Formats: sequence, C-alpha cells, structure tokens
Amino acid sequence: MNISEKIVEVLKYCSVYQGHVNMMDERREEGGFQVTLPEEKDILANLDKLQFILLTGEAGDGKSRLIRTLRKKLDEYGFCEPYMDFSAEAETEKEKILKRIADIIDGKTEERIIIAANVGIFTKCVIKYQRSLMEKLSQKNDRVKIINFEKRNLAHDKEVFQKIVQAFFSYDGKPCENRDCRFYGNCAFQENLDFLLSKRGTESVRIMCDAICLMGEHVTFRELLSLLAYMVTFGDSCRERRERKEQEDFFVDAVFNQENHLDKVLLNICRMDPAFKNSKGDVPEYHSVEECRREKRKRFFYGQENPYELLAVDYLTEFQNVISFFQETPFIDSAEIQSRELYHLKRGLGRLTRRGQSDLAMKVADTPVMFGDDIQTEFELGNIDMIWHRYGLDFGNLDMEIHKPEEQNRFSISYVFQENENINAITLVVDYKLFRYLMMADGYYYLSHNSKSLEEYRINSFYQKILKKKNGAYERMHVRFNNQDQKGLCDFSLSVQHLNHFLKGQSTVVKIRKEG
Repeated sequence: MNISEKIVEVLKYCSVYQGHVNMMDERREEGGFQVTLPEEKDILANLDKLQFILLTGEAGDGKSRLIRTLRKKLDEYGFCEPYMDFSAEAETEKEKILKRIADIIDGKTEERIIIAANVGIFTKCVIKYQRSLMEKLSQKNDRVKIINFEKRNLAHDKEVFQKIVQAFFSYDGKPCENRDCRFYGNCAFQENLDFLLSKRGTESVRIMCDAICLMGEHVTFRELLSLLAYMVTFGDSCRERRERKEQEDFFVDAVFNQENHLDKVLLNICRMDPAFKNSKGDVPEYHSVEECRREKRKRFFYGQENPYELLAVDYLTEFQNVISFFQETPFIDSAEIQSRELYHLKRGLGRLTRRGQSDLAMKVADTPVMFGDDIQTEFELGNIDMIWHRYGLDFGNLDMEIHKPEEQNRFSISYVFQENENINAITLVVDYKLFRYLMMADGYYYLSHNSKSLEEYRINSFYQKILKKKNGAYERMHVRFNNQDQKGLCDFSLSVQHLNHFLKGQSTVVKIRKEG
C-alpha cells in the first residue's frame, strides 16, 4: 500500500473526529487492518478447556471484533452462536442464558457459550435472575474466562502498543507521486505518519494514552485508532488540504491545540498540554507566548527529556514511578519505606491525620452522628503495621500466578489481620486523585484537617474500620467541644493503661487529662 492509499485508509478511521463521525465501525468486517492482542492469545491458548467466555467493556473496546476474529476457532471447539450484544436479548432469553451459564459452572453440561456485553449489563441481570452466580463467577475456574476491557490499558505494554501502531500505519514507505499537489515533496501527512511510526513518535502517543489511563479514564481500542488517524490528517483529506487558503499547522504537535473540542480523548490530551507545564532549570528565551507554547509542544514529541515530565499533569511522573515500582515489587512494609515517592506519600498521609502536629501519632475523627456538631471525638492511633502493595494482591496466596504484573492505574495500602484461620485485609485504594491529594499534603500545598475532606478520599473511613477491628488500636481518645467557653466545658483526653503492680496485682487505670 502506497502513501496515497494509506491516507485514504486512515481517513476511514478519522474523518471529522468530533463525535467519531465516519470513524471505524465495529461492525465492519473488511480485513485490511489486523493485529493480535493479548486477550486473543489468552483465549486461543485455553480454548480446549473453556466453556464460558464473557467479554465486557465499553462500546468500541473491541469485543465484537475479537469474537469475529475467533469465530472459526470457536466453531471448531463447539461454541454455540455468539451473543454479540447481550443487552439486545429479551429479558426471558437473558434469564435462560444465565441458567445455562449456571449449569456450566456447576458441571451439569458440556455446552460452550461466549457473550459480549457492555459494562454493567451482565452484572445487573445476574443479580436479578441468578444472584448465586455472582460468587461462583468470582472464584477461579479453568472453564471460565472473563475479560473486562474497561480495565485494559492499551498503552501499558510498550510492545503491544507498538504492534498496534505498526500494523495500523504500515505502508511501502514511498512518497506520493502526485506532482500536481502544491505540497509535493513537503507532505505534512506523510511526515506525521512516518514520525508516528518512529520509536519516539509511537512512544509519545503511548505516553499520552497511558497518562489518560493513569488518571482514571479509559481509552477504547476504537478511540485509539481514531486518535492515531487524526494525528496524521487532522480530519482533512488531501483534496481538502490543498484547497485551504490558510496555512494551518498540520504537524502532530498540533494535537494539543484543539480548543472547544467535543471528543473526550482529545479533551483529556488538551488538558495535559505541555505548553502549560512550568519549566525547570534554564528557560530558553522566547519571542512570543505562541512561540513558547509551540516549542514546548514540540519538545514533548521531539525532545530528549522523559515525556511524562513534560505533560502538564501534577505528580504524573511520580505516580507512574510508583505504579512501575509495584509492577516489580508486589508489596513493601510501611516501616521499610524511607525514600522516594512512597515516603512522600506516607509523610503526606501523616500530615493530614496528625493535623499538622509534629508528634507521630495518627489522629482519626470518628464522632457518632447523635453527638451532632457540638462534640468531636478523635482517636490517636498507636503503632499499626501497614503494607503498601500492588492493587488486587491476595495475601492468602502470595505465591500464586495471579500476582504477575498487570495493567493497573492504582495501588493499595492495607492493614492485614488473621481471623478464623483466614487472612483478611482492610484496604485503602490509592488512585491518581488520592495520590495527588497526599502529595500536595506532603508539600503543604493543600492541608485540610476537616474530617469531611478526609472522607472524600476515604482516608477517615479506612482508619475507622481498623479501629473497629483491632483491639487497642488507639492509645488515646480526644474529646473536643465546640463553643466550650459559652457552655463552661473543656477539651479532654482519655487513655486506658493496663498495670501489673508487684503489691496490688493487675489493674486497669483510666486516665483523663484536661487538654488545651
């Protein structure tokens, strides 16, 4: 395929990007662009024993595409007609399908079923018609494969991402032969395509998509292909560009300069615009604001620095470093954290819960609702062993294969305890939003000690659950009164001490001390 044919092919996935008009339709079955993703390999490697396959995700995640690709193999292994859209089935049919799945799980049938369903639809039906199936599906079963595309980050694996770009942009490398074009020999479309095929170009787009996922958003397979196409042509055909009188910027760095865009992926990219990133070190001298913005955007694509550091996203580099750390190291004891990003997080958490005081005790607000706003109770926690770890870690099966690195955009802090011979954990999940909040607290950029603010990030409820589970978790309780001067009250603290006296024997002493 030459460059002219490739541009025409790319425009099928792009055209007017807003709202994805005329972009790739998941129902199209032409076989021009093909790439094998890990999910396909995983299913093919286990088809001999699989009886139930569930694909869930957003529209455009590639569920239907995957089923079409696997269709021949699915037929060979005796799978029934695929359910390409579970939500389109009648309610009576959904109930029957779930009954058949339950029979597969219980080993009552050799039937084989594959289902594609948008996020939440399948779960709602299970709760409605086969509630007992929920727990069964969560248990490990070699006959069942559940793939949630919503959790997939296509930009996480560099090798996979490169394969997608290479397959999508593949052409013979020869320049356009249309000598009548006023851009002959200086084609921005071909320059963009060649750059995106280069190692730096592919990595730049991967980092943009990875940053979007790290911040909690999801880029579907369809949206990724549309973005790649858009960065080549910006929605214009060769004819449309030739006919334009004005000389717009058609090179890849213009992707950041898309004001008032309707597309969610481009909106997320524009919010990360390197033009608004504060420069470090020696700052070059620019002649205008526009030149400064243009050069910063070019540095992201063509410079030598770490592209993560050039995006205008607070603490993105630090967050990416922590996620990478837990891909290599599944868990670490809190007491062992002495440096780098995790130390800043631990210190930020302490500054929030200690109300900015210098003592080492965590303070957790837990005021019963019946007390209203007049009384505030606060517990000063003692030494509680915490484990910082990869998201989804099962402390009961630390050596299982399940703990191999996965595509993630979060990690966890847990208090682990044993209960009735089982190992359980109370867990605080740290996503980008909470990570940023803790890093800002560490730097005193924002330090709210309001219990409602802490609860917004689930910090208070995390420690409250530990208080309820661990006996003696707190060393001291504080009681504070609002408007105490008017009512003749004073703040006080309460602590319980267990004594073993030589003459008096064992005793328990409650100490009350006036505070403030």
